[in-house]
Amino acid sequence: MASVKAWKQSDPKAPPYPADFEIVKRAVLQVTDLKNNNNKYYGIELHKAADQFRVFTHYGRTDDLDRDPEAGAKESRFFTSLPEAQREYERILREKTSPAKGYQEVSLASSRIGSAKARGQSSGHVDDKTLAKIKGDEQAAAPAPKKSELPDGLQELVKYIYAEATNALTSTVAAKITANGIETPLGILTVGQLEKGAAVLDEIYALFKGSKGSPSRFQDLSGDFYTAVPHRIGRTREAVAAAVIDTLAEINAKQETLQLMKDMLAVNGEKGSVLFDNKVDDQYRALGCTIEQIPNGSPEHDEWAAHVVKSQVKSKNVKVRHVYRLKRGGEWDAFDTKVGNERMLFHGSRIKNWVGILSRGIVLPKIVVSMGVNRTDAGWLGNGIYFGDAACTASFYTTPGTSGRKTRFLSIARVALGKVKDFTKITYGLEGPPAGYDSCHGVRNSKGAPTQFEDDEYVVYRTPQQRLEYLVEFTA
Repeated sequence: MASVKAWKQSDPKAPPYPADFEIVKRAVLQVTDLKNNNNKYYGIELHKAADQFRVFTHYGRTDDLDRDPEAGAKESRFFTSLPEAQREYERILREKTSPAKGYQEVSLASSRIGSAKARGQSSGHVDDKTLAKIKGDEQAAAPAPKKSELPDGLQELVKYIYAEATNALTSTVAAKITANGIETPLGILTVGQLEKGAAVLDEIYALFKGSKGSPSRFQDLSGDFYTAVPHRIGRTREAVAAAVIDTLAEINAKQETLQLMKDMLAVNGEKGSVLFDNKVDDQYRALGCTIEQIPNGSPEHDEWAAHVVKSQVKSKNVKVRHVYRLKRGGEWDAFDTKVGNERMLFHGSRIKNWVGILSRGIVLPKIVVSMGVNRTDAGWLGNGIYFGDAACTASFYTTPGTSGRKTRFLSIARVALGKVKDFTKITYGLEGPPAGYDSCHGVRNSKGAPTQFEDDEYVVYRTPQQRLEYLVEFTA
């Protein structure tokens, strides 16, 4: 078949085409090739209007769409029969998805590229639940805004943690929050697309663990990850080099990003648009966690503030701002009081993670796997939930907010340690405590009693052995 002329959309000599046409088939493709500094999309559509047929393409650099939704080149190829148009469509699709080009199809709940008629439509494989949600959102009338029923302090807390989670997401991934979910420059990502990204990270981690990965292979797999989950990468050689995922810290960072995306989709709800509507009462309810601010200066506040401050052993930098009571119903009901030896211990985390922690709790690595993201941060005492008895230690794992508030968070959990096995040496790979024990303790290094642990670490391997009871907002 002879080469078919591709007419630029801006060409005044391009043949006219009816505005009322049918999209017979379409695909949205993406490729990120870090070796050649490529971060590109390619949309292809087959149009039919009576006896006129067209193959429409839209392509360009993904980073440009983030700046200008109308960016990219748009072209049309015209045909007098459907079989001819289909052959051209398949030819282009084969060419772009061949190993030489490397494009992969992206599953989107709602596309932002292509012809005007294609925008807003799904592309690739989209599950029925996602499609039903989008259809329901289109038909639902926006409810009248209501005044919040939450106390002012709680409103500010909820707004703060959601804003930080959203900012962490949108500043890392080329995405924004919309009524229908997480929207990249290409369109709204599906859970299935996130799972593709998770599968690539599994490959990268396996390569890392094997210590046999070449820089070239890490580049290739990193490109596959960004192809599945588009990110802001940049055009400079330095930016492209920094985007390669080849260290444990970088693998963990990307897995945290995927977990954050899943957490944000979970709180968004199947029928609502909690994140987009930005209604603080809906955001609070979506957490599924009862939160009560303890008045500053009250006996209960002062007791726990003092507990935090006095626990510090290495530094005295933690300054308590607010204390909140927490109660996650299922977690409290499941708490195993029979284990005994209960202690109130600290757990710190980055500020972007608190929407997830409050909505799903602190989870074991295996539980995280079942939620769609593998944990690769191999703990010094294996795959458990880690706590400390010093607030300064927990503070090390926290980050401040990016807004004017600049505060951090750690939780105080009731932990049933039961019979504790002490360890002086790091022991990777534990799936549980030794027989006859209920938990493990990495003993802090001290003069006269050297160990491999810088701080006391307490680890439980069953979620019913811990429950969140307080959230501490602090500066450090």
